[in-house]
Amino acid sequence: MRKIYLVPNLITTANMFCGFFSVICTIHQEFLPASYWIIAAGIFDMLDGRIARLAKATSQFGVEYDSLSDLISFGFAPSILFYKWALEPFDRRWPNGEHFSLPFF
Repeated sequence: MRKIYLVPNLITTANMFCGFFSVICTIHQEFLPASYWIIAAGIFDMLDGRIARLAKATSQFGVEYDSLSDLISFGFAPSILFYKWALEPFDRRWPNGEHFSLPFF
């Protein structure tokens, strides 16, 4: 029996596009729509795993693809949003990463 892998991967792709559109809105200084795109990505992220398990269409590619889309939607997009909204207006530029790593050690 062939499994249908297309539907869960399309929902994962929608998750990734929501993260991408959030970055685009953030670059254009539209912060509220950018946050809505991140929320929409969260909804798609909940749906893709449930649909894949319901259809019994899980694969290693799907797991890796979901991780990549989560990185974009919940790692990259919120960090760009936070930087452009909170740090850039005050001209807080940190030349290296030691300001981020010091509280963790």
